[in-house]
Amino acid sequence: MQLLLLLFCSLLLSNISEAKAVKVKVIVDEDYPPYSYAVNGNPQGIYINLIRKAANLLKNEYDFQFEAMPWKRALKEIELGHAFAILPPYIHRQARPYIGPYSVTLLTERVVTVCHPNTYLPALLAPSNLDLKDFSNKKPLNVGINAGYLMFDDRYKALIKSGAIKIWENKSTQSNLQKLLEKKLDCYVNDSRAIQFNLAQMPSALDIKFVEVDEISRQTAHIGFSNSEHIKFAYKEDLIHKLNQAILTIKEQHPEFKD
Repeated sequence: MQLLLLLFCSLLLSNISEAKAVKVKVIVDEDYPPYSYAVNGNPQGIYINLIRKAANLLKNEYDFQFEAMPWKRALKEIELGHAFAILPPYIHRQARPYIGPYSVTLLTERVVTVCHPNTYLPALLAPSNLDLKDFSNKKPLNVGINAGYLMFDDRYKALIKSGAIKIWENKSTQSNLQKLLEKKLDCYVNDSRAIQFNLAQMPSALDIKFVEVDEISRQTAHIGFSNSEHIKFAYKEDLIHKLNQAILTIKEQHPEFKD
């Protein structure tokens, strides 16, 4: 009888503990390997692994659930308040006021432009050629970028405005690189590690040499939290504080999550 009572109490306490865990929905980019991607719908990648390990330290209080989707849709979902967090945005407070605050840094990414050899983008970017007079008779350069990404600095924005370069948004890193291989694009902008990782997965790219012509910036990646006007999360402040501490703990324990 006492044994049955102990088992009952143990099950009851277990259920109470599980009931306390708040479900937390995190939406992630489905097509940004090696950082964040989906295999048969299952989120994977460097950032997913990092946040899962951090979330495991908080499992008694918070139950993290990850859902992968296209980046543009993910941004809309977070804007509408359909999820608590999004992974892995750069910090763009003015352009995306519906995201904030941001977590501690996950990793630092190096945003670069890769092009076919002999493209004239370096000449376009040269300070002495900002008036663009020498390029008025040339066709615009076709530059690819992942849909929904914000990566261009003022130099590129000026070239876009002038018509010297034309921007093409494509679904993923792989789709952009495929168009670069097919010479439908002259250049492509993204994180250098993501570019090299994806090129290594493409047999048709083994004999092709692209040239890194410019480093646009170095950007820190984060998990961004909902600042949507449509919903408020009562646990937001507590979870952000604890998750940041957990992320720092995991980064300290695991060298693969260090820059």
